[in-house]
Amino acid sequence: MRRRTDEDILGCVRALELVHASDGYPTRWPANPAAWLSPDGYEAAWIAADMQKPDTIIGHACVICGVDDPVVASLAGVSPDQLASVSRLFVAPAARGRGLGATLLAALSSWSTERGFQLMLDVVDDGGPAVALYERLGWRLVDQRLSDWVTAHGERLPMRIYLAPDDAREPGRPVSASG
Repeated sequence: MRRRTDEDILGCVRALELVHASDGYPTRWPANPAAWLSPDGYEAAWIAADMQKPDTIIGHACVICGVDDPVVASLAGVSPDQLASVSRLFVAPAARGRGLGATLLAALSSWSTERGFQLMLDVVDDGGPAVALYERLGWRLVDQRLSDWVTAHGERLPMRIYLAPDDAREPGRPVSASG
């Protein structure tokens, strides 16, 4: 696990291609996948590399600052300028089950906490493994809404909005039932 560099972008795109073929994420393949990995507001990104092949990227996540979501900011009890979001989180299919998603989330959470940001994320409400991961790690569901983007078929998908738990920087730490 390390911070992403410009030299990592091509490897990130290769991993994203595998994820898209396997899971359909992102829902719409971007015209410029390299640029898609650094969205507006992007501040920092981390990658996971294969231990056997260190040049092979097997996971990615970035954090976006300046998230304009007054509803979530209010639910989090922070001002809108203190809200940051997880984005472009994925793990290559062959690398799943190793805790990489949790480790990437922990890196983003630690970075955000050190800078005074409340971390949030949104995910398509499809009952898939991403939702299960966030809930297992203790992310707190605070809102449900339709996406602000549309699929290739013109649909707005149901989304779940989560806030990071106070202990999100400790991957694998059990979370109490109270939250």
